Amino acid sequence: MSEETDLSLDVDSLFDHLKNNLGHELGDEKEWVFALRGEDLELLQQVAQDLEDEFIVHIQETVEEVDAEGNSSSGPPALCIVQRAALTADEVKAIAGRLQAIAAERALVYEGVTCYEPIDEEELFGWIPPDEAGWRLRNMSDCGIEENEELPWAFLLGTPSLDSMQTLADDLTSHGFSDYDVYDEPDEEGEFGLCVFVAGRNNEAELAETAAKIAEVAAARGGRLEGIQFYTREDVDHVFGEDDEI
Repeated sequence: MSEETDLSLDVDSLFDHLKNNLGHELGDEKEWVFALRGEDLELLQQVAQDLEDEFIVHIQETVEEVDAEGNSSSGPPALCIVQRAALTADEVKAIAGRLQAIAAERALVYEGVTCYEPIDEEELFGWIPPDEAGWRLRNMSDCGIEENEELPWAFLLGTPSLDSMQTLADDLTSHGFSDYDVYDEPDEEGEFGLCVFVAGRNNEAELAETAAKIAEVAAARGGRLEGIQFYTREDVDHVFGEDDEI
């Protein structure tokens, strides 16, 4: 295989590399990420809507580009189309061909496919320990989210009883945290939950300050801050299910 071969565009060479150098087996599940680029963000959003029933789609509005001399600049937005599955080379080619046709029809650029080991969904989508939430923000920044960009914050609180949960809800409201959901069914340990939603942003110091304030209010009622996520109420319902324990 030539050193100049672009594995993102040459699927056969990509599979040869995976098999011969990385020990990949055809039955191994991977995260396959296909990319489209274009100057028109609205057009990328339309394509994302067309594909969202079949794939995971994610738009990066700002993409950092680094040239051969190490200089960085902002490039056009990108649409990532993700398929998590054990795919054959022919199946990858079929998806690539479909996306290349979309790119040709809509004046976009198809930039190829890359693959990764599957992400641990529990680690990614589950509640983040409060002392690790700042690291997740830094990862988001590395992925292109601008500093101080609007970002939803969700704080999961645990309380020892139904009465303490109701009192804590009142206390949170008096401290300016009036957007919350209460979960009046106990978990396996007999505790009750409450989720506070805050209109936040990509600012680590502000997140830490807000988390500390909420944790202090909870502690006064015998509760504690269990975890943090960057979810809206709709995200929480979608990820965990309205009837699931969170």
